[in-house]
Amino acid sequence: MFKFNELKQIHLEITNNCQAGCPMCSRNVHGGLENPLLKIQNWSLDDFKNIMTEEVLHQIESYYHCGNFGDPLLNNNLTDMCEYSKTVAPDTRIAIHTNGSLRNPSWWKQLAKSLPKDHLVIFALDGLADTHSLYRIGTDYNKILENATAFIGAGGRADWTFIKFKHNEHQVEEARKIATGIGFEQFTVKNSSRFIMDPTYPVLDKDGNVTHHLKPSTDNTLKFIDKKMIDNAEQVAQQATINCFVQENKEIYIDAYKTLMPCCWLSSLPYTYIMPGDYAGDVRRKILLQYYDLMRDLGGIDNMNALNRSVKDIVDSTEYQTVWHKYWNDTKLITCARTCGTIDIAKPKDQFREKEKINE
Repeated sequence: MFKFNELKQIHLEITNNCQAGCPMCSRNVHGGLENPLLKIQNWSLDDFKNIMTEEVLHQIESYYHCGNFGDPLLNNNLTDMCEYSKTVAPDTRIAIHTNGSLRNPSWWKQLAKSLPKDHLVIFALDGLADTHSLYRIGTDYNKILENATAFIGAGGRADWTFIKFKHNEHQVEEARKIATGIGFEQFTVKNSSRFIMDPTYPVLDKDGNVTHHLKPSTDNTLKFIDKKMIDNAEQVAQQATINCFVQENKEIYIDAYKTLMPCCWLSSLPYTYIMPGDYAGDVRRKILLQYYDLMRDLGGIDNMNALNRSVKDIVDSTEYQTVWHKYWNDTKLITCARTCGTIDIAKPKDQFREKEKINE
């Protein structure tokens, strides 16, 4: 693994709180039911300063607020964190991923002033007024556009990302025109890779009733995880060649609990709720046991807490530097094989790789 003096980027989850109920997000169960494993955590400004020290901010090229479960705008200290960073390291780039449906235009104008010159806010907008909330449940399309317009008008730089499903695929070009008109710098379209076994995904309300179904776009070329792959997950993982994405990009992840891990994929594992009757439940439990083995070899969760030890001490520790050979080459982690593995089992390579973040 790379050393601290090679670190280039940090992925931060300053809160695991979110007002949205995106059905495929792990913070809830199919949209309507909250994940019982999550305990809401928010970084304080002091937490941020103690973790993102001057040494860290001057070492890295950039960091971004995203995470597995939360929206960074739910942390009331976000603008103060940006202002602190801008003062200490004005050349360090900041990016923020958000559903954009929080706060008001005045707040968004202030955010634009709080960010350094090199920044980007990525708004998640999956459709137009009549389709957006079919996936981004609990968000307001018109409010998002109002907030984005205020931010861009105040000098903010923004991108629009559009997850394409069958219900919104016909709106891509119209959305692209709207994005251009408002002043978004980039419009990115992507397909969801979270359909497992069945390309029909039920969406639940808070009472557990099915309200509608999500279906992949008609031109989705992503390979869904099928029954054969689930049944043989351990054997498939052993055949994979793991090329760690964050090792290549010199990146680390720090979650809402201040636990430092290489990536968001590994960090999410202890908070992944297994629904009763989940066909992949046995595999998910094996993945969780692998996580606990890994955490033990890293010295325990307290040893990986970025408030207990500095980022530099954790990254440069013997455990962090040496443990990955075992889990990438010997006892291969299923999670690492799935997210950063290539494999040839009479199917196209990279079909086992999922690069889309858990927190869409």
